[in-house]
Amino acid sequence: MPNLVLQMSQIELQKPVGARAPRKGTVRPMTDADVPAVARLFLKIFRGVDKPASPDLQDYLRTITRGSPSSSETMRTQIYEQQDGTIRSALFAVPMRFVACGNVVLGRLLGVFMTDANKEAAGVAELVLSLRPRGANFAFCDSASPTSCNHLLAIGGNLLPVQNLEWSRSFRPMGALVGRLAERILHRRDPGLAALARPVDTLLRRLVAGKDVQETAGARVTEMSVPAFLKHAPRLIAHYAVRPLWSEDELSWLVSLAAQNTRLGAFTIRAVEDQAGAVIGCFVYYAAPGRTAHVLNILSLPGQEITVLDAMFRHLDRAGHLEARGRAQPALMQGLSLQHWLVFRNKAFALALTRSPDVNDAVTRGDVYIGGLAGEDWSRLMYDFH
Repeated sequence: MPNLVLQMSQIELQKPVGARAPRKGTVRPMTDADVPAVARLFLKIFRGVDKPASPDLQDYLRTITRGSPSSSETMRTQIYEQQDGTIRSALFAVPMRFVACGNVVLGRLLGVFMTDANKEAAGVAELVLSLRPRGANFAFCDSASPTSCNHLLAIGGNLLPVQNLEWSRSFRPMGALVGRLAERILHRRDPGLAALARPVDTLLRRLVAGKDVQETAGARVTEMSVPAFLKHAPRLIAHYAVRPLWSEDELSWLVSLAAQNTRLGAFTIRAVEDQAGAVIGCFVYYAAPGRTAHVLNILSLPGQEITVLDAMFRHLDRAGHLEARGRAQPALMQGLSLQHWLVFRNKAFALALTRSPDVNDAVTRGDVYIGGLAGEDWSRLMYDFH
């Protein structure tokens, strides 16, 4: 589907000097009473239907915009309300606590940005300008459209070029290609078409046999429970200067939401252990054998990234997936480059906003961890509520 961030015509954030248009509305935090109107606006902008939203969608919006354990009125979803009380624009935000160069700061994930541009676009400029970094706060987005990217750069955003990329690793390339064409042309999955591609994939796999990366001795993939993930995940990203705090309550809340996104497959967590049985990494993904495995997060101790990636790809291949997809991270690039049948494409722009020079320096050198559960790919708004 189209990128969820800022679907609107291009607007100018700056007006000529001396031009002061009359104020038509105001930016304020979204309340429970606003949810029905905001949910209807979401359906109109992103699903092309103008009708009241279902209770399911309304409940989900309340949960993601107001249910975070780190919820704060100033960091919540912001709306632009006209003088007559009509809501024409909204910027979804999910508060998340971050560790930023040794300090715990309140951050927010910037998500769905929408406006009914046919009727009112004046509020968009005010919503964008309200994002200008203040104090030690940290804001980020990993799903920005080109228009949103330009606006965020204009107010001091810092681009994360590697995180803009999505990698796609084929295990059965012909089956993966047929599956993508079926979804694009037929708008549905057709297992029968993928089955027709199996003989070609079998031949291709025989041709490249022996050219794969050698399996690391002793590394193995095991099941990982949610409590174990809550324990190990903060440890596995602790070497990043800028990273989500991932306290038990906040990470548990994110995991519970991600598990609801069943359209992509079964929410699954797997650990990667070394020869002694110690956890050196883990990965979180939506399991869909015979289809695509959507990988949310790949976590690894420093220096173990190649081992973790190799173990993950072998596991997903043996589980019967046609391909796997996930977001790139600077620390993963070497390991990803060792895989055959792997390509990159631009998915969406990732940016960070902060006034801290130290944090900006860390972002510039790629010493930051965002994406997956610290991003928007888990949200049902990306794939559901049609």
